[in-house]
Amino acid sequence: MNVVLISRSSALSDSIRNQLNLRERPLVILSSEDLPNFDTKLLRNAIVVDGDPLVCFQSSDGVTAALHEQSLVERRRLLQACREMDAPYVFLSDGRVFDASAGSDHERREDEDAVASSLAGKQLAEFERLVLGVAGQGLVLRTGPLIAAQEGNFLGDCLAAMRDGNVLSLNDSLMGCPTPVSDLARVVSGMLDQLSCGAPCRGVYHYNSSGAASAYEFAEVVCAFASQFVAPVADIAAADTGITWVPQVPVLSCDQLLQDFGIKQLPWRAYLPRMVRAICEGVSK
Repeated sequence: MNVVLISRSSALSDSIRNQLNLRERPLVILSSEDLPNFDTKLLRNAIVVDGDPLVCFQSSDGVTAALHEQSLVERRRLLQACREMDAPYVFLSDGRVFDASAGSDHERREDEDAVASSLAGKQLAEFERLVLGVAGQGLVLRTGPLIAAQEGNFLGDCLAAMRDGNVLSLNDSLMGCPTPVSDLARVVSGMLDQLSCGAPCRGVYHYNSSGAASAYEFAEVVCAFASQFVAPVADIAAADTGITWVPQVPVLSCDQLLQDFGIKQLPWRAYLPRMVRAICEGVSK
């Protein structure tokens, strides 16, 4: 089956494109600006993957009410077309639909009620309700805080701050599971393989890379790898009021994904050396 990816240019869309190219799966990439004039013929024998709101909300806490309402209207129209064409619709979201700031001693399950505290979380939850409300078509995949080999995400921003030479104060109590965009793209590709073969899986699924860590613990690992490629970086310190995960996403239970799709979690630490090296070498050029 073909894949229609709705996303602005980003590290995540690049990773998904690379994964699908490896699988030689036909791909059409559209931006949200393309949706008002979307040709529904593209939905024939296709699966839609909508990652644009998630990408947008990586760098902002939601959008204005007017823009959000416009996005809902456009997706409602697209979902109706998907139902008519029997095209599955995969919406990428994240755990901000839960209140991460409240803390939790357990992994958030797929069947827990979404109670968001941030604007981005509330708007993602509205998208989810819309997608799941179209009978038989919608699938939501929530993820953790995304990291990539570019600045503009928690990994890149941490390295940039460390290079400034000042002590970096980081929170050591709020836990998260950083998820490399290439790992999430691997999961999306695996789900698409099974959906294209007629797998009836619908509803809510979770995926974050394995290995819960605080922002401080994550930065310790980043420092260790970065010291192999650049001059000594700044010291880091643990503090309750220090920087925490951006975005702040609770740890998610991924049991349903394993049960229905057979897709296992991989540790974010396995991806980190290559990502840190890419950032450090990019800066040194």
